[in-house]
Parts: sequence; C-alpha cells; structure tokens
Amino acid sequence: MKLNKKFNLLLITSAIFLIASACSKPNHEETINKKTDNHIALISDINGIKDNSLNQSVWNGLKDYGTKNDLPEGNKGYNYFVPKDPKDYQATIDEALDKNFSTIISAGYTLKPNIIKAAKNNPKKNFVVIDAPTPKLKNLTGVSFKNQEGAYLAGIAAAYTTKSQIVGLVLGQNSKEMASFKAGFIQGVKTTSHKLHKHIQVVSQTVGNFSDANKAHDIAQEMYNKKADIIFQAAGKSGQGVFKAAQEINQARPVGQKVWVIGSDEDQSKLGDYLAKGGQPSNFTLTSVIKSADLAVEDIATQTASGKFPGGKTLKYGLKNKGISLVQGNLSYHTWIKVQKAKQKIIDGKIKVGTD
Repeated sequence: MKLNKKFNLLLITSAIFLIASACSKPNHEETINKKTDNHIALISDINGIKDNSLNQSVWNGLKDYGTKNDLPEGNKGYNYFVPKDPKDYQATIDEALDKNFSTIISAGYTLKPNIIKAAKNNPKKNFVVIDAPTPKLKNLTGVSFKNQEGAYLAGIAAAYTTKSQIVGLVLGQNSKEMASFKAGFIQGVKTTSHKLHKHIQVVSQTVGNFSDANKAHDIAQEMYNKKADIIFQAAGKSGQGVFKAAQEINQARPVGQKVWVIGSDEDQSKLGDYLAKGGQPSNFTLTSVIKSADLAVEDIATQTASGKFPGGKTLKYGLKNKGISLVQGNLSYHTWIKVQKAKQKIIDGKIKVGTD
C-alpha cells in the first residue's frame, strides 16, 4: 500500500511538472513575438532627426513609445538611420532590414517610392510612410495630415497681425503636400482680408528642397525687403534660413518694429528668440502649425505590438482628431479667439478648406 501511494504521488508530481512546463512555453514564445513586433526603425531624410521639424517629431514619438514600453534604444529595440544622400535612401532601408527590424517608418513623402519598393520586396515586414497617402498593400500604412487646415488658421493669424498688408509663404518643394499648405494659407488670408475690408497680398516661393537653408534665407530676405512683415515657412530644415533672415532684421530694430515667422511641423517658438536693438530679449515666432507625427507613430507602434498593424490604410490626422494644431505663441488674445472660432467651424464642417 505504501509503495502504491508513493508511486501515485510520483505520477501526480510528474504530471504537474509537465503541465507547468507546457504552459510556460507559449508564454515565452508570446514574449519573443511581442519584442519582434516592437523592433522599429526610423528612416529620416538627409536632414536627420534634429531638424526642428517633421523628422524630429517622428523620432520623439518613437522614443516616447520605446520609453513607455521598456524598449532599448539601438538595434535590439528602436533606432534611426540617416542617409547621407537621397541616392542612398534604398540602401539605408536595406541596412535597417538587414538588422532585422520588423517595422520600418519613414519620415516625409520623399522616401515614399523607396518604401513602397521595399514593402513589395519584403511582405513579412511592416512599413509606414509619415506625411503621405500610400497604395493598398497589407504591410504598408500611410499617415496623411490635413495640412490645409493648420495653414488656414495660420493665414487667419497672419491677416490679423500684419501691418504692411503683405505676408509671405516659403515652401520646400512642389508637391501635393506643399500645395495643401499653400491653398489653406491663401484661403485663410483672403477670407480674413475680406472680413477686415482690406487687401492683403500673399507672396509665395518654393525653395526646391527641404535642406537648403541658405536659399530659403535669401528668399525670405527678399520678401522682407519688399515689405512682407510675416512669413509662414513650411520647408523642413530649409525653413531655418527663414528664421535666420528674420533674426538679422530684428536685431537691428526696436522690438516694436519686428518682422515675424510662422513655424511648421513642431512648435518652433525657441527658434525665434533674439536680442533686439538695445539688447532687449524678445521673440519673433508668431505661432506654429504643429503636425502631431509623434502621436501618430505611438499609435501605429501600439497597434503593431498588439498584432493589429493597420496595413492597407492611410490614416488621416487633422484638427478634429488633434493631429493638427496651432499654438498661441505671440498671437494677441483677439487674434487667438478668432483662430479658435475658425478651428471649431472647420471641425464642425462649417468651413471647407481647399487642398489646391
């Protein structure tokens, strides 16, 4: 009897051990799969992740996601890759794939053709294009911002603020995305100009790329010389040249005679800090149109980690879902109220903003 009891006890103990072992194995595999899903690389354009614009916003979103989910920065968690030349875009994407990143995010539509090619050649990897719609591939997602909505609000702000009745617009290059900025800004200025019974002129010019700050500087300098007192820049890293031109002018003037810059993509308030004539500290960033690319990146990364990568879709972000916003910055209280009222009308569908 004692022998049988010992034998039965041994069988029960062995069974429990086998069950525990069997249960633990799927949990371990689930952990591995989750880490694989979270293995994310950012491919920026040649301007890198410190452009005070879209690239930086995307990287901030990826860093926030990594920090919140205890992922290491580097090739075993999340990382970024910067091509030295546009000709290197495809090679840089391939480099990230060779390091076994499972999700590749590109910042900016200039990388779109290369990302589409990589998605077709690597059906088991996930790809994301920030700031552009994408074709319907199961492993490809696009993030599109309603640039025209933010630009419309910027146009209202410029029209209420200008004293010279001339405002400028400096864009990166000719594209559908840039055309939406131009359409929204001009519509906002014209609508407000009509309400104020004024004739406010908009002068516009394109840099040709997102990395030539010197050319943007010269364009802005010419606009300011022709009496524009506000310039809205949507030119990526090139836009830093617009800030430089404004700073040079403002440093030689009293605070009350400053020219302004409207920033884009990120809150560019700090780029407007300067010392006016006489040494008085001041700021010339009127406001900034913000794209919440960081929130979009976090959202997609979270969905991917749970096995729900939104492939085949273009996710749209605008004023309604807080993907686009305008900061108050140096706007007067009166102007800020007008901007907020227009924002609500756009959200409610009472104002339709064109895209071209």
